[in-house]
Amino acid sequence: MSSRALRRLERQKLENELSISPEPERNANAFALLNDEDESTEQTRATPKQPNEPPKNKNNKKKQQQKKATTNKKKQQNKIVDEYGDDEFDKILEQMRIKDDQTTTSSSVGSLDQDNEYKNLFGNLSMNTIEDANSTTSMGMSPEMLQQFKRLAKLTRGWGGKDRRGIPGTTRKLIFSKIKDDWLPTTLKPLNMEEIKPDDYVNFLDYKEDTADLEELQLKINKEVNLGVKYFQFSKINNIKERVANTRFYASVVMSPDPESLMQQLQQYPYHVETLLQVAMVLLRQGDNKSTSNALVERALFAFDRSLHKGFHELLYQASNGLARLPYERFMNRQFYLCLFRYITALGERSTFYTALAYCKLLLSLSPAEDPLGVRYFIDFYALMSEEWKYMVQFAESPLVTTYTRWYTPGIAFSTVLAHLKLNQEEKARGALKKAFEAHPYTAYKLYKQIGLSNDLSLSEGSFKIDTEVEIATETYLVRCTIMWNDQSHRQFLHDELEKLFSDWKLQNSNNGVFSSILGSFGFKDNKKESNNAPFNLLRFAILSGENKIMAKLPQQLWSRNDIFEYDILPPKQDEEQTVLTDYVDQNLLGSIIQSRTADEGNFDEIIRGLELQNVEEAENQQD
Repeated sequence: MSSRALRRLERQKLENELSISPEPERNANAFALLNDEDESTEQTRATPKQPNEPPKNKNNKKKQQQKKATTNKKKQQNKIVDEYGDDEFDKILEQMRIKDDQTTTSSSVGSLDQDNEYKNLFGNLSMNTIEDANSTTSMGMSPEMLQQFKRLAKLTRGWGGKDRRGIPGTTRKLIFSKIKDDWLPTTLKPLNMEEIKPDDYVNFLDYKEDTADLEELQLKINKEVNLGVKYFQFSKINNIKERVANTRFYASVVMSPDPESLMQQLQQYPYHVETLLQVAMVLLRQGDNKSTSNALVERALFAFDRSLHKGFHELLYQASNGLARLPYERFMNRQFYLCLFRYITALGERSTFYTALAYCKLLLSLSPAEDPLGVRYFIDFYALMSEEWKYMVQFAESPLVTTYTRWYTPGIAFSTVLAHLKLNQEEKARGALKKAFEAHPYTAYKLYKQIGLSNDLSLSEGSFKIDTEVEIATETYLVRCTIMWNDQSHRQFLHDELEKLFSDWKLQNSNNGVFSSILGSFGFKDNKKESNNAPFNLLRFAILSGENKIMAKLPQQLWSRNDIFEYDILPPKQDEEQTVLTDYVDQNLLGSIIQSRTADEGNFDEIIRGLELQNVEEAENQQD
């Protein structure tokens, strides 16, 4: 649908909202002082008369003036849509959208601290208990080395503090992390973060909006800026040490995979984000190092945390993270997205679902319209597991979900049904189930077979129109639905209602259904489109989830692409504003690394040290 058509629909919606209905008589209100002066004056008519009441004619005059003002106000409200031009109308719509988005994506700083959830789960924990948990190391460090780190921490001014959130060089506190005893104290920031000027941000939208010219995009950005939206980007520090770390990482992951080399590099570059996240995945695949893997993800999150821009930091503290944007085109922004995703997974494994939900909101708020990692496919799980049933309903009714068809995912659709059941709203649950069934009949069929109390439907998969997106999206919900639908009465409700819906559905689609079933019995699936039409955010989530059942639904041709790396899955294709890892790699150093590996592994470290010294000398000569 074109943007003009969408605007027309939104205009009609706003006209309906602004339509005037007869106002009921208002009684005396204890909160009258909260209203404006006109309303306050009108409400005094319902209060008892005071002894020193002014003359009657004056009071009547006031009433007439007020009535006239109210009438004019109503007439003005009736004409509001007609009087507004396109620019003013678009601004109203944008304000409504931003406001609604903030209610579903904003979260307080306190909700990002898992210690607060522990207090809610286990009562008022003592500070000593929390301190013991925060000081526990997961890296297998020797006691002697740990004592050296503690002594170094005392010598590093501003490091840690009583709340473990202090960092050198600033009075700002950490938001996402608390400093651990086995983290190497340092005064140097591992990354940079800067604000993107609105005039520069237009380039990030230019390649996405094929139908809009630069002037329209600039107007759109100006409207967002007027509403308080700000744009940021992470970037690497351009020094010799970082270039060497980036090059060694690229050689050990892309050129010739070498997990042992990554482990060694982590000791030399303890805050190199890509290495931290990659080693965390290596340990996770080994199966018995989950705690160490999660500890590395936390350290990577700390690297971003201490590098936050002042403006971004303030937006988070004001619970206005719905106004901060991080374009996915920047490589280090993508690393931040990936780090948040890994951390959400780790929080879920610890059963701190409320904190995980808060980070889901944060991850979504960074690019709500694009949603590059597909938060829409898993946020419902954390909302229900944290018993935030009202939020689940609110999210399903938000403009993001109701405006775009693809946002109404199987997870959001059927989790809304369960949320209504948890709230004892059976009729609303029945209506939500009908809506979910109409949008996702194939998911309903699979859910009935997996959750229902019997499997007596005379239907087959050939009865449904299935494509790649439907298969993958359905599986993203099915892998977790059993955990959520664990109440027998709710399963009975689902079984009975789906049985009725399928009965009606079969009558309406009898001819097509019977024909498809016959084709299916002979092995033909004429209605299944073998097309790679799944959105990129769904593909990214499917790969990042690591769920075998989900990944099995991915099209085989996807794996033949040359842009699927564990550290950067399916980066956006754009030449000018996109950055990738190779932009931070030293090509001369990379060639030397490859040469050393093919010739003599033993001399590799010596070559690295020699190249570092050579680069230092070149830098000093340039300064002279």
